[in-house]
Amino acid sequence: MGTLFDYIAWRGDLSFEEAPLNEVDSLIFSLLSYIEYKNIVPSEPSAEPISLQAVATSFFSRHPDPKKVPMGLIIPKGIVKLLDAVKESRRFRKIGMKGYVNCVDLEVQTQFSAVTFCLENGDIVIAFRGTDDSLVGWKENFNMSFMEVIPAQLMAKTYLMDAAMHNRGNIHVAGHSKGGNLSVYAAMHATDSVKKRLLSVWNHDGPGFRVSVLKEPYYLDIKHLVKTMIPQSSLVGILLEHEESYTVVKSRQRGLLQHDALTWEVMGNGFVKVRDIDSESKRTDLALKKWIGDLTLEQREQFCDSLYQLLSSDHALTLTDLISVKNRWIVKGMKLDSDVHQVLKQTLTALVKANLRNRAENASASPVKWDQNS
Repeated sequence: MGTLFDYIAWRGDLSFEEAPLNEVDSLIFSLLSYIEYKNIVPSEPSAEPISLQAVATSFFSRHPDPKKVPMGLIIPKGIVKLLDAVKESRRFRKIGMKGYVNCVDLEVQTQFSAVTFCLENGDIVIAFRGTDDSLVGWKENFNMSFMEVIPAQLMAKTYLMDAAMHNRGNIHVAGHSKGGNLSVYAAMHATDSVKKRLLSVWNHDGPGFRVSVLKEPYYLDIKHLVKTMIPQSSLVGILLEHEESYTVVKSRQRGLLQHDALTWEVMGNGFVKVRDIDSESKRTDLALKKWIGDLTLEQREQFCDSLYQLLSSDHALTLTDLISVKNRWIVKGMKLDSDVHQVLKQTLTALVKANLRNRAENASASPVKWDQNS
């Protein structure tokens, strides 16, 4: 079976008019949103778009050695190779790009980035970036466990509305990881006139929402457009709740490494599908939901704040900073207020107990039954 790179080689000679946008295309656009386009792609939604080929040429003139592009600790460097692959493809090279924004705000604890791709038929694809290397981006992810709305979700809604105002065609929204969650949130909170222009909403291994959100009319309005893809060992994509059915994709990697969507297998113009996620993912998901469910909203917030204080105790801003030999967060973290340590100890102990209890229950029970809409 092939990969995204094989897909580009196989289908790269077909325009979007000859072969409409599909699930593989939506993932490619989602992953390309992880790249830094500052001073290359215009930020204004009303700007004249720049061709993807021109964007890539400019990018690689700044970064002649793709292996040295700073992508952070967890973003696959293969995404840079993906940009290089699409720049010569007939399918992608003439696509316009504009509306690039990238915001990391420590004060309001948010990390948000997006870019708009303009297809030759007038449609647009809005791609929301997932969590990057910033610690505050990870803090915002944890905030989802106790906040009704996180700042990045509100920014995604505003971004979609602005893009719709300055582009007349139909709209596709897509994202990987947290970007997938943002794509669904933005779509569900769009105005009725914008919702009528939505053709698809892609969530590639992104977390869902709290149960209460999935019962609201604004979500039910766009539920039929939401397409959720997760690998068979998904963890991120099964966090929180998904009302929609999801598609399970085969990956060449194992475990958590399957979150790297460059490892997802492709056949033709779609992903290679498997029947269900694996049993270990189910057990982990049940344990996490049990653990989170046993915590009050206040306890969740206290844990997230305490963990963030610990990891940033030596002024680390990114995961890369955190693993630097010069960073002494472990040592400085020992000097934090005792309440911080107590919250971390109690909460993590509860997680370990929930996991052990879940494994013990499953060891003496029949195989895990799974409901995609549970």
